[in-house]
Amino acid sequence: MKKFKKIYLEITNRCNLSCSFCPRSERAKAFMRLEDFRAILGKIKDHTDHLALHVLGEPLLHPELDELLALCQEHGLKVNLTTNGTLLPQRQGLLLASPALRQVNISLHGLAELPDAPALEAALAGVLAFVQEAMRTPIFISLRLWNLSAAEGNGHNQHILNRITDFFALPEPLTGRLAPGHGLTLAPKVFLSQNARFTWPHAPAPDLGDKGTCRGLRDHVAILADGTVVPCCLDAEADIPLGNIHHQSLADICASPRATTIRTGFTQRRLSEPLCRRCTFRQSF
Repeated sequence: MKKFKKIYLEITNRCNLSCSFCPRSERAKAFMRLEDFRAILGKIKDHTDHLALHVLGEPLLHPELDELLALCQEHGLKVNLTTNGTLLPQRQGLLLASPALRQVNISLHGLAELPDAPALEAALAGVLAFVQEAMRTPIFISLRLWNLSAAEGNGHNQHILNRITDFFALPEPLTGRLAPGHGLTLAPKVFLSQNARFTWPHAPAPDLGDKGTCRGLRDHVAILADGTVVPCCLDAEADIPLGNIHHQSLADICASPRATTIRTGFTQRRLSEPLCRRCTFRQSF
């Protein structure tokens, strides 16, 4: 089995925010146990060089994050971590000292839903303080603003963009440079990723037809907090359970009849699963 470009590994599906763009998951809330994480790394370390510690949830909540990152380093795995940014002040020292950490993605669209201007400003101050320190390290930073369709009239969005413009001393305001799907380089190793508001493909999202393709099961796969393996990072409710990494090898799971049918369909631009037919992200391929 060829190596995946990355494997998504959900260390928790708990979150300290309740954003409108995230699904209200019916899965049991959990933190992945350290011993389970260690066992999973042993099973997947030969199948990728990069982990993304996210599907749903806020990974900075995990009480043993320091030991999880240390295990990633021990297994030679580089880590991408996606956070809403609110806990960066508490976790800054740990993150900046971790040799396993390659990239931190910060979801600014989550901050845009904070209840008031003081809460937003406090969170932004913590994010920008982290970015300032991270710029002195090899870590890449991706600031994500994935709710551009709601940008007009949203005072929080505008405040975020103004603060970024001022922080990086940009020669022109960001507002006029926003374009869905196009990233901007703000500084060396610091980027702004922009897109329209994303809709998760879980039901009752509408069926968009069975024609299309995806990178799921080809350059990545996802493992949820309970060990369930799913084809991609957007299957947050395990609509397509392919197996469980605690009981099977990743190679066996990816060679299962269901996984093979999905992967073959993608090569023929044919979508065999209802979740894939509801997914708007695959329309970009």
